[in-house]
Amino acid sequence: MYADSAYSSEQTREKLAQLGIKDQVQRKGYIRKPLSKEDRTRNKEIAVTRPGGERPFASYKRHYGLARTRFMGLAKNATIYGLTAIAANIRKATKLLVLYGVSKPCYTG
Repeated sequence: MYADSAYSSEQTREKLAQLGIKDQVQRKGYIRKPLSKEDRTRNKEIAVTRPGGERPFASYKRHYGLARTRFMGLAKNATIYGLTAIAANIRKATKLLVLYGVSKPCYTG
């Protein structure tokens, strides 16, 4: 699981280990205990991957008005995020088609 240093704690690491999830949470430095060189290197490696997972959600917030949840309940909010992901993928596909075109049309159905 990739996460920000705000989630860095021994409790989080133990929970991830119990669930068998690889810990990719960035380490956090403290005033009297700065990060070691290994932890700084580790944070830089994690920082390369994290934006790829966060970029779509930033797009959903910016372009589709999902900066705040609109509904009460997980099911409704999960549905709106799913529909937003579909809309974002269609938008992305149209941009790619405009840029690169279709070399050989594929007809289905």
